[in-house]
Amino acid sequence: MKKRLRVAIASYGPAQFALIGRIIKDSGHTPVVHIMSRSMKQNSAPEPDILDGVTSTLSSLPSDIGLLLPCDASELRPMLVGYEPDLLVVFGFNWPIPTEVIELPTHGTINVHPSFLPKYRGPSPIPWAIRNGEEELGVTIHRMTGKIDAGPILARGSVGGLSEVTTQAETWHLIEAGLPTLLDRAIGEVLARTEGTPQNEGEASHAGFPPPEWGELSLRQGRKEAHDQVRAYRFMYSDSGPSAELDGEPVRILGTSLDKRGHSCLNYPDGPLWVTEYEPL
Repeated sequence: MKKRLRVAIASYGPAQFALIGRIIKDSGHTPVVHIMSRSMKQNSAPEPDILDGVTSTLSSLPSDIGLLLPCDASELRPMLVGYEPDLLVVFGFNWPIPTEVIELPTHGTINVHPSFLPKYRGPSPIPWAIRNGEEELGVTIHRMTGKIDAGPILARGSVGGLSEVTTQAETWHLIEAGLPTLLDRAIGEVLARTEGTPQNEGEASHAGFPPPEWGELSLRQGRKEAHDQVRAYRFMYSDSGPSAELDGEPVRILGTSLDKRGHSCLNYPDGPLWVTEYEPL
């Protein structure tokens, strides 16, 4: 008979907790507690979006599951230990998780990361994947170690293609549809005491927070790079785009095409980039 795991979930919003919790239950296990950070930085006042996330998570919290809101990572272990978790599943937690917390559950801690690890380790994998012109959205589930997003891989796969105009809602729907199979497979590997496949450090890349330079289009890059910069910026800020000069006027570029579909274009060394949507600055 398969062991029924007591699972703690560390994430950042009601949709994420609901998805992970549903997958865990469908796999025959029991979610016992949710964990959120109450600010982006430890020991800080909550930012408005974090506060909104906490409020909405609390309002949709199942009646039989507790919610832990530590002020810093040092509180995680003493808060979690009483729940006696067999497994901790992490999906978008804001702070580094201490080793003593990673090792606390009987079966350790696993992390859900939206990239084909070891590519795009770090906090912003999807914007960087779009910026670099990736065609598929990958999801990797790996064992957590002391190094961010670097532990052995338990399950990895594509959850779908990245469209020309990729939105956050679209990528969430892809993850929502593709994660159940991957997480169920990863939990099976955990139960089998499989260590996982080590990541190839030679293929690793870092996806840090997008730099300010993304907010301005440069004519010194290739037109495909500029096109993907517009796509990435629009993904992060749905109603905005990077600035540029178009027909002598400062504008924000909201949409571009590599084909001739616009009335104006930006001239790059390797050809024109057609502007399909923009707004004046």
